[in-house]
Amino acid sequence: MKKKLFIALAIIFAGLTSCEDKDFLDPQEKNQSSSSSYVVLDELEVTQQELYDMTIGDMKKSVDANIFEGVDGAYKEVNNNEVNEQGTTTRALAPLLYKVVRIEYKTLDQNMEPVNASALIVYPLLRKMNKVMLINHGTQIGFAMIPTKYTSVEAIMAATGALCILPDYIGLGSTSNHPDLYLNHEVHGRTSVDALIALLDYAKAKKLSLDSSYKSYIVGYSQGGSVSLASLRRVQQLDMDTQRRINLDKVYCGDGPYDLRRTFETYMEDYEKGKKMGLGAVIPLVINSMFNSYPSEVSHMKYEDFFTKWALSTGVPQAIKNNKENLVDMMLKFNGKSLGDILNLEYISEHPDHLAKLLELMDRQNLCHGWQPQYKLKLLHGNPDGVVPFSNFEEAVEGLSNSYVETKVISNKSILLTEPLLQHINGMAVMLEEILSGNF
Repeated sequence: MKKKLFIALAIIFAGLTSCEDKDFLDPQEKNQSSSSSYVVLDELEVTQQELYDMTIGDMKKSVDANIFEGVDGAYKEVNNNEVNEQGTTTRALAPLLYKVVRIEYKTLDQNMEPVNASALIVYPLLRKMNKVMLINHGTQIGFAMIPTKYTSVEAIMAATGALCILPDYIGLGSTSNHPDLYLNHEVHGRTSVDALIALLDYAKAKKLSLDSSYKSYIVGYSQGGSVSLASLRRVQQLDMDTQRRINLDKVYCGDGPYDLRRTFETYMEDYEKGKKMGLGAVIPLVINSMFNSYPSEVSHMKYEDFFTKWALSTGVPQAIKNNKENLVDMMLKFNGKSLGDILNLEYISEHPDHLAKLLELMDRQNLCHGWQPQYKLKLLHGNPDGVVPFSNFEEAVEGLSNSYVETKVISNKSILLTEPLLQHINGMAVMLEEILSGNF
């Protein structure tokens, strides 16, 4: 079971398999776009089965098959429907293909300094597209598990006839030398929407077969759920001409940590109840992101002091701080641990002002208050969710509910879903199936 959960962890937050760079075109064939907003790095064409295998193909073998049975069926159905529309003759001459493209695009970091971020574009060939999707990925556990390494399972959304873009967050991909900002919602919301605008520039420059009445959608799960909510807030801050160009129809957020402070406090409450953590690495990821996002305000504190001697002996907090590659094996060391194994509670007890400062900084990234959705928004959350506490859903509903907001709660009470990670993964499977089936 431990091995199964580890593999499941890798899948849900970043995807399972990855393609080597040799699958891309030779670097000398890089194509400089005529648009200044992006540069095409490399591209290739894949079949529907290859797209599935790249992103989600081994999921059923790695986790419980029952969880992803609906996703598998929905993906096959949406592809078969397209084949039927093409007709058997067309299918024989031109099998359903997808194009995947790596790009760099211009955006701004937490200091409003320009950076060239990376993203993956995925779209179907030989058919007209009627929608655009900005897809925000979940928590990464190593640089090999990001969209531009072909590991975001949501890339299969292209099967719905969508032109998709999946951005790497700042600190990953092309910006791997930049400090990781993890749950800095303000930055990630801005950079993701910049990716969406770059995608529209790409579609125009390439003269893609995108229906003139297209609508845009923003979707994401886990960390991607909160980034998608932040992206909605960002879209609403844009000028009306840009909003009309985006033509946003709906945002779908699954199991996101929208209220970072409340998330952290729930972890502490769960520890008092004797509960283990579903993803212990979240603790150093969150603390590190606050140090990187607000360095001047935490200059009187030392990052390493927040962790136990045991946690530091694993090297995980240090690797996260240094934004090191290939963290998967290290993350396993935190599997099944409690908050007290990782967080130095004695230090926090002696320096309550330091914890208070961190919580204050987390609260600045709260997405649940101070604004209202002006586009359709669906909030989905599993109850319980062993990784992202259900309290996030409750806070979002309380703070954001209006006529645009739709909610869905998934009951995770079966024997199968007693494991914290499986509870979280089940929600993602529900979301993927709904979108593939057109029921979102």
